[in-house]
Amino acid sequence: MNNFKSILDTCKKKNITIKIFFSPVHASQLEAIYTAGLWSDFEEWKRQVIAMTPAWDFSDYSSITTEPINNDMENFVDSVHYDEQIGNLILNRLYNYHKERVPSSFGLLITPNNIESHLAKIRAERQNWLKNNQATVQFVQDIKKQITSK
Repeated sequence: MNNFKSILDTCKKKNITIKIFFSPVHASQLEAIYTAGLWSDFEEWKRQVIAMTPAWDFSDYSSITTEPINNDMENFVDSVHYDEQIGNLILNRLYNYHKERVPSSFGLLITPNNIESHLAKIRAERQNWLKNNQATVQFVQDIKKQITSK
């Protein structure tokens, strides 16, 4: 985090505008973070970033990140690499450009004032996502079992 703070400080000193965002990942990747026991670390990382600067969060359970997994996915190449069209939606949100094209649930500016409610919302969204995605949850758990049994 020291390097990140140094970058922010340098940008401020040189009057450089910087926009920070947490990239979208597929909900299956969020579940992998949870299954690996790293969810609290993931939340703490966001808290540490937000303590230094506001940031846009796209790494939640939105209409984009909960796309069903199949061979013809539109939004993701894999669980952490999104398609060009998603990159364009991110830029549209960051720069308030063609905002009517960006799903309302995709991307929220988080600050020290809303970080805790935002994280609580993500936890609640996860619970809702779990109800309809047991096969994906099982797939993630099976991968963890394979990795930890070696």
